[in-house]
Amino acid sequence: MIDGLTRAAGLAVSAALLLALLLVLGYVFLGAGVGFNPEMLLSTGNTTSGGLLNAIVGTWLLAGLALAFSAFVGIFMAIDLTQYAGNRTSSLQRITIDAMAAIPSMVLGFFGYLVFVIYLRMGFSLLAGSLTLSLMMLPYLAKSAETAMGNVPKEFSEAAYALGASRWQVTTRVLLRYAKPLIVSGALLALSIGAGETAQLLYTAGWNPGFPTWFVGSQVGYLTYVVWAGINQPSEYSHALAFAASAVLVGTVLALMAVSKGIEGKGVKSA
Repeated sequence: MIDGLTRAAGLAVSAALLLALLLVLGYVFLGAGVGFNPEMLLSTGNTTSGGLLNAIVGTWLLAGLALAFSAFVGIFMAIDLTQYAGNRTSSLQRITIDAMAAIPSMVLGFFGYLVFVIYLRMGFSLLAGSLTLSLMMLPYLAKSAETAMGNVPKEFSEAAYALGASRWQVTTRVLLRYAKPLIVSGALLALSIGAGETAQLLYTAGWNPGFPTWFVGSQVGYLTYVVWAGINQPSEYSHALAFAASAVLVGTVLALMAVSKGIEGKGVKSA
């Protein structure tokens, strides 16, 4: 009786979540289809005229650079946690990672503005925006990399040690090799999260109706700004751009998530 009720409750919750997801997707894609023009994807513009090309390019420049920064640090943190750190050090590192993940995006944006834009004199720029985004993405990458390396069977490491391998050789040739699919999967999820952020970039990236000309001192456009600013404009074209930007962003994120789950599934089977 209890098992049946629990299963029914689980199915009901899953159905409700699926319905909510379909409603959101339907609202976004139907709204985008009403005023969509292919020229929107092929031309640059602002939130009242032109297209989305500058915002599309800027979004993935920001998210890609942020991923590069955070992946480098996050993977080394995961290596330290799983192979080198003692109990006290690892506990402190995990608390730090959890605390960073809990910081609101607005606070990260304010920090990025004070440190990168003002103190380091980067101005509203691609580098300031991507560094701030990397602070948000770092905890997800560190956690996923640590989990991925922790899921590698201990027999693999023990066999390598028995053959005379050093700890670094075990880390690079065994743990990272077999954990790579799950690490890549986590990186794609972090990339998806970073691409959908707004608050940090309002404080650090500014807005550019064209393309950035350099890493610093040049502002950059991004899709979430078009959604945020365009939907508040009175013109129908601004609303159409906002819906189109939402659809492009959601569609790309869903594709990244699908690729991530596919890579994760292959990693689990190979392990």
